[in-house]
Amino acid sequence: MKPDYKLMTVLLGILGVLDLAAVPFMIAANHHTAGTPPVAAIIVSAVIGVATLVSAVGVARGLRWAFWVAVTCRIIDAVSNFLGLTNHPTAVTTVGGGVGLVLSLAALVLLVRLNPRRIARRTASAAGSASDSQPEHSSAAV
Repeated sequence: MKPDYKLMTVLLGILGVLDLAAVPFMIAANHHTAGTPPVAAIIVSAVIGVATLVSAVGVARGLRWAFWVAVTCRIIDAVSNFLGLTNHPTAVTTVGGGVGLVLSLAALVLLVRLNPRRIARRTASAAGSASDSQPEHSSAAV
């Protein structure tokens, strides 16, 4: 695992597990109370949880596809958590939606900062500016 990606990988793992852990509670609430998430939202939450866990493995290796999968999952999850906040049928869902939204936004910030393409561009521009600053040596004999 690349050292820069450790925090992001751990955060994605936690978010994936939390998404999957929420599914049974969403199913139980769907059958007993009004104003609960629809079945489609429950399925999307389960898919996002699995995709986030899979992308966490790729992020740990620095794979480009994993970053885009993780970004997509975190955006969808942030929107879902925001909708849970605005619907707020219970205090538990309001707190859960708020915590999920904050953690998803933190993961998005880390993903943007540690994007492999962006790091490659920064490294290339730093190498280019370092070679520009070195004086040229002439091979003319005196």
